[in-house]
Amino acid sequence: MGPCTINSHIVDSDFYSNGYTTPEARSLFCDKLRYQRWIEVEKALASAQAELGIIPQWAADIINDKGHLEYFDLDAIRASIKETNHSLIPLLEAWRKVCPDNAGQFIHYGATTQDIQDTAQVLELRDVLDIVERDLLFIIKEVSKLAKRYANLVMIGRTHAQYALPMTLGLKMAVLLDELWRNYERLEQTRERVLVSQLFGGVGTMDAFADKGFELIEKFSEKLGLRAPLTAWHASRDRFAEFLSTMAIIAGTNAKFGNEIRVLSRNEIGEMEEPFHMGKIGSSTMPHKRNPELCEQVIVLAKLIKAHAGLGFEGIINDHERDYRSVRMEWVTLTDSSHFLCGQLAIMKSIVQDLIVYEQKIQENVENAATLISTEALMFFLGDIIGKQTAHRIVYETSMEAIETKQPLIDLLMNRPEIAGTFKPEDLKKTIDPGNHIGMSVELTDRTIDHVNKELLGIQARVKSEIICPLGGKEGCNVK
Repeated sequence: MGPCTINSHIVDSDFYSNGYTTPEARSLFCDKLRYQRWIEVEKALASAQAELGIIPQWAADIINDKGHLEYFDLDAIRASIKETNHSLIPLLEAWRKVCPDNAGQFIHYGATTQDIQDTAQVLELRDVLDIVERDLLFIIKEVSKLAKRYANLVMIGRTHAQYALPMTLGLKMAVLLDELWRNYERLEQTRERVLVSQLFGGVGTMDAFADKGFELIEKFSEKLGLRAPLTAWHASRDRFAEFLSTMAIIAGTNAKFGNEIRVLSRNEIGEMEEPFHMGKIGSSTMPHKRNPELCEQVIVLAKLIKAHAGLGFEGIINDHERDYRSVRMEWVTLTDSSHFLCGQLAIMKSIVQDLIVYEQKIQENVENAATLISTEALMFFLGDIIGKQTAHRIVYETSMEAIETKQPLIDLLMNRPEIAGTFKPEDLKKTIDPGNHIGMSVELTDRTIDHVNKELLGIQARVKSEIICPLGGKEGCNVK
């Protein structure tokens, strides 16, 4: 077998890509579709210029009519890229060759390469944001259901990986729900700043457009469904740094939840588990294993996305009015982060939809830890009579003794003269019922669910239509 020259990136793997991306995301970044986006941006430019009398209308009509990859010699474009070392000119030359009556002379009139490629990349990210928004809203709705379903289920609250105080599983889900909703708000705010066009010429002066520059960029942006920025952003890459940061935050929240499920699925805890089906194998040598590999993959993808977010900040530092070092990084960081987040969200959707919660085990764990996780309530009960600080000292000393000697805390407390002479054991036992000490868990859960559900009313996720590559194909059809 000869050397393999395709499918060398993990997202293009015929075997493992679904662990890192989705077919839908792969379609977005197909070589042909990227080229067609550049062409669509050039077509919008020509149409807007014709309306303003900058170029002839007949030329714009021909440019639009011939603006499709099916007319171009892709092999010639590939060869020309190697020769010219330029990313756009070979495509434009191929386009000019198929435009009759010299109309091709009006393609790319007054624009600079980065105007076209940046604007097209924004269109690319708009598609990504639509997918992320849709999937994030799905996850938000599923977590809201979980919060409601388990609003009253008492469980152990843990801090520093140790037993802390009683709470409810509903509240744990509500805290996650609140964070997920903030991520949705971040996403919408990012959309406002990122989805802008670029059309300012070589150093951002609009000189080639004379006195029609402002009107031109408004028309150009409107045709593409983008906002018109105030100035050029060729060397101002904060928008894409924000995009990458937002992706990293969203991925981080997912990873935090994935890690929580992973930890709570430990054999010695056994309160939760990611979805399982017969045939899912955890180990080639240990048949009993039910590994949390979905949750682990969610964490892996978050780490990869976070790494790219750091490169986004590197991209903010540029020289003068244009610097392609950032752009060339973005072709990787924006693409890979988008792949990884779409893949992660797809995994999270399956996890939250079919999350396994072992209610009986949660209740057993609460019962076994009832005394320890109720020490705060016990301290306040004793403190009403003997003072809070004195009660804290006594409960602390007795709790440490109970942990080390494995003796019941209540029995040890009743051995202390300052307790035995004042309190009855049955009163202490009544005080340590965890169900009496969940505070405002239910109310906090309900409040969060109500807020998110109210915000969700009227929100219609942007549903993506099927993405089909130019010249046929639907999934990641790279130029051959």
